[in-house]
Amino acid sequence: MAFIEIKNVFKTYAEIAGISTPALNGITLNIEKGDFAAIAGPSGSGKTTLLNLIGALDKPTRGAILFEGKDITAIPPRQLSEFRLKEIGFVFQSYNLINTLTAIENTEYVMLLQGLDEKARRERSEAILKRVGLGPFMHRRPTQMSGGQQQRVAVARAIVAGSKVILADEPTANLDSKTAGGLLDLMKEMNKEKGVTFLFSTHDKMVMEKADKMFQIRDGSIIG
Repeated sequence: MAFIEIKNVFKTYAEIAGISTPALNGITLNIEKGDFAAIAGPSGSGKTTLLNLIGALDKPTRGAILFEGKDITAIPPRQLSEFRLKEIGFVFQSYNLINTLTAIENTEYVMLLQGLDEKARRERSEAILKRVGLGPFMHRRPTQMSGGQQQRVAVARAIVAGSKVILADEPTANLDSKTAGGLLDLMKEMNKEKGVTFLFSTHDKMVMEKADKMFQIRDGSIIG
């Protein structure tokens, strides 16, 4: 049994003016525990849609997505939030940090929702921010940080919460090549040290080269 199984998944968006839009056409693939994998393809190919389905942010029109053998497409809406909170970390292209919170407060946020006590949250957050090279910046707000620093906060937030899998949507899209390379090396280290599974959506050759496993997607179908 694979860690994550995507079985014959279709996604069609609702009709607009009588026209429906197919986004995924029968996707089947497996992600193993500890993978450092990429879903690669051009803009509009369906890779972000697939990542959102795997992360239970959306539901497929047809097909099943199994997480450790459990079909997450059948989980009731109220339980989905708890599932995402406990099992999945997200790194969005737009960072999705809270501008009124400092770096360390953003890093703590998911653990706060998980119910961890303040001392444990603070210790974990300080340790991970130092680990990602943001020790001197942990009390700065996102507007006082560069894009690369903000993305590292987003990665730290995803890792520190104890997620089993981290889904990263075009994580290098807004970064220069040096910053992007450093961020990928950091995530690779976390993958090896902590056994966290990483799955990226990307069209960045650097990400593709660093991935241990790659799936090519085009027009909503896996082509390799």
